[in-house]
Amino acid sequence: MTEYSWPDQSTYDPDRLQAAWPATVRVLPVGVRVTGEVIARQPFGVFIRIDGVPDALGLAEITAMPRDVALPAIGTTVTGEVIWHAEHNRQVKLRLLVAPAGTAAGLASTTADEAPAATARLVHGGHVFINFANRTYQWVDVQRFHLPEAVSDDRALLAALIAHERFGNDYASRPGDNPERHGPYWRDRITPACYDPIDTDAAERDVRAWASQFAPVPENLRPEMEQDVYQPLRAADRVYRLRGLGPAAFHDWGGVHNEFHEFVLIGRASRTLTLIVAADD
Repeated sequence: MTEYSWPDQSTYDPDRLQAAWPATVRVLPVGVRVTGEVIARQPFGVFIRIDGVPDALGLAEITAMPRDVALPAIGTTVTGEVIWHAEHNRQVKLRLLVAPAGTAAGLASTTADEAPAATARLVHGGHVFINFANRTYQWVDVQRFHLPEAVSDDRALLAALIAHERFGNDYASRPGDNPERHGPYWRDRITPACYDPIDTDAAERDVRAWASQFAPVPENLRPEMEQDVYQPLRAADRVYRLRGLGPAAFHDWGGVHNEFHEFVLIGRASRTLTLIVAADD
């Protein structure tokens, strides 16, 4: 038998999941801890039958697991935390919690008390929106976060960013109001592996070129761009850029931006993470 499989379609029929979806979201809000059994596994994660909610299908992706923990086997009982609801396919996204030493399969049992440091939450620290208002329809969105304690792995920080409620942002409504989308993409198509390291100088050059490609940046916005975009880029220890994921990852109205540029800035000394998105309407 192959090590990979999909959930039983007779049990998790899409129509059945859709009919139960309002109740699923109500009884499984973001942040609630759940237990369940692994019923199927794929290279990207495991599907989970959530205890007490038979018409809910859980998915814990490998990016929401500590990097040193293997995918659990079918039949394993695990504990996780709801991190968002993927409305387009009616899946409850979970972050698996690590078990105390000696627990079978290296995953949490129902007695696990804490999420590992690698999956600690970022703390939101502020938001700046810069609207060029010069008929280019360009804008820059800046989200600032405080780093959690004792997380040294950049992949874990990127996973924490993707899991944060502020990452659910289509940039057409308020951050957090559209949790299944991020920019032009379905949120569940974005993983830490989608971010490539980029030199800080190169990142600044790219933003400056984008900002002035149609018209000079308005004079009154230049100090704000310097303070909130260029200075943080220069001060960052590491900068990552979200690569273009292509139309296959677009959500139902994705692709409306002429350009979409996203950078994640990590500052170890300042214990900050900054998400910068530069795009247009």
